[in-house]
Amino acid sequence: MKRTTAIACLSSLLITAGCSDNLSGSDGPPDPNDEKQASAEVVKQFAAAWVAAWAPEGKPDAAGALTDNPTVFTKRLDDVDSALVASTVKVEPQGEPECADDTNCTQDLAVEAELRGIGPMKWTSTATATKVGDAWKIKASGDTIYPGLGDANYLKRVRALPARASILDRNGVALTANRPVVIVGVASGNVATAATYAAFTKNLDVDGAKLAARAKAAPAGQFVDAITIRAEEWEKLRPTMGKLPGLLTMGGTQSLPPTSSFARSVLGTMRTATAETLKNAGPTASAQDQVGTTGLQYAFQQQLAGTPGGTVTLRDGKTKMTIEVVHSQKGTAGKPVKTTLDLKLQTAAEAALATSKLPASLVAVQASTGQILAAANGPTATSYNRAFQGHYAPGSTFKVVTSAALLGSGQTAATSLPCTNTITVFGKSFKNYDGLAAYGAGTMQKAFNESCNTAFISQHGRLPKDAMTKAAAMFGIGPELNLSIPAYGGAVPAPKDDVAEAASMIGQGTVTASPLGVAMIGATVAHGTAMKPVLVPGKDASGPAASPLPAATVGALRTFMRTTVTGGTASVLAGNGAVAAKTGTAEVVQNGKVVTNGWMVGYRGDVAFAVIVEGGESGSKAAGPILKNFLGRFK
Repeated sequence: MKRTTAIACLSSLLITAGCSDNLSGSDGPPDPNDEKQASAEVVKQFAAAWVAAWAPEGKPDAAGALTDNPTVFTKRLDDVDSALVASTVKVEPQGEPECADDTNCTQDLAVEAELRGIGPMKWTSTATATKVGDAWKIKASGDTIYPGLGDANYLKRVRALPARASILDRNGVALTANRPVVIVGVASGNVATAATYAAFTKNLDVDGAKLAARAKAAPAGQFVDAITIRAEEWEKLRPTMGKLPGLLTMGGTQSLPPTSSFARSVLGTMRTATAETLKNAGPTASAQDQVGTTGLQYAFQQQLAGTPGGTVTLRDGKTKMTIEVVHSQKGTAGKPVKTTLDLKLQTAAEAALATSKLPASLVAVQASTGQILAAANGPTATSYNRAFQGHYAPGSTFKVVTSAALLGSGQTAATSLPCTNTITVFGKSFKNYDGLAAYGAGTMQKAFNESCNTAFISQHGRLPKDAMTKAAAMFGIGPELNLSIPAYGGAVPAPKDDVAEAASMIGQGTVTASPLGVAMIGATVAHGTAMKPVLVPGKDASGPAASPLPAATVGALRTFMRTTVTGGTASVLAGNGAVAAKTGTAEVVQNGKVVTNGWMVGYRGDVAFAVIVEGGESGSKAAGPILKNFLGRFK
């Protein structure tokens, strides 16, 4: 060890203006003959190489090359990385090296590793730098990585996930709970046969070819998961699939609703994490976790999941026994998400949609608050929430808005609106739905009750060009809906010409809305003011979405909708209490053919609702029976 530097410097003060021993951290390259500088430099390089080794896609070769036994140390550093499941690491040399002689120095390393799925773990290890020939090397000891590792001991981590919290209805009743599931997959490699993959395709709707490709690409001895299903579903499949070559299963629990279809598109689904869902799940999630993939399970993944706990133990390399617990982190339980859904009404909506043979959606809201009471899509389970996200022409349900626009222009319920078979607007011919015969002279109320297209279109020249856009805004149609899960607010663009204006008056052309948006039209009539829809209180914006409708307009619309039930196109709902409603049949073009969607919107008491049936013949024939079934299930 050099001890002459300070003396030489002191004696030379009489001759020179300054002197430096060029210690680690000073300007200029390190002096290879100064043990402190040389050892500090190799420790610094080693720390940087360690950080690179434990970075995503990092390799330990560079760090190993700086040691006196690269082959042994490279594997050791990689093994500890794998054992801890470290995603990143910080390694910072502390202070100055302490040198015992000219060839051996030690320096502490402050280490902070981010354990994927657990969180940070901090420790201090000691790097020993030794001079090997003319070069300085780090001693290839396990203690350099973690104190006490030595040549044979090892670290083992255990991760503990807290139980996932439930999604609750408005009364605090759990809509999801942790239920037994079975993860079904295959062994990696070529163990599974063509028959195995064919069974996945046939019985579990899993692409067998893609699963086979994943299995062949996976490392040897790995479980390649394909799908997670309820335990009771697996019991039905076990006799036919249980003994197929290469098929493997793992038991577990998952946060699920009572049935696979119940409110699925709103509550959401759970699956093994992907790159996208893992990013959404946050830094304490693991690639093996079951995480929310859609709906509320996705939107509130981190709140529902909580944070995992974990321990890291130092274990004896020979006995495998724990020497000590070197790191412990307590997990935090997830917090429930309380929604505005009502279990009774959601169940009623699910049952009502089950009677349909065509794709259908039903939304029910509390008119006075905008809180969503039920949102169902059927008749089969789907993750696509057409009830919130569907872009549909609202058809004649939009005549509620049109009537408000006409009433606002000075017309009244008694204003004459003639109902003819057809009406032509600048060369474009409009007609009524097939079941309506022209009746000639009649009032606005009669045109509403009978849903006469030509009667309303006859008034298109009496409204300003932006009248329908402004009227729609009074019902909350148009503005973006900032719900906690995706929802469409609708669109009523200002018409580009008279034909477009005429089409908008009967809910066609460029007018679009979701079933949720149409339900809010009914709610606006019931309450008198459009409210913002709310699914998760405290998260979703609430309160009025527009100024109150004029009292005269509200009174007229309530009469219109009630008499449509007592003596108009919504008579299918008669006998279900004081129901007020409006039917709708919207024409849409699919694959070059004109088809119809059946609609109905309305309210009873403080509950407003909307139903759409894709491909339904008409509102009264397709949506009406579903709504009648729904109303019959609650008071």
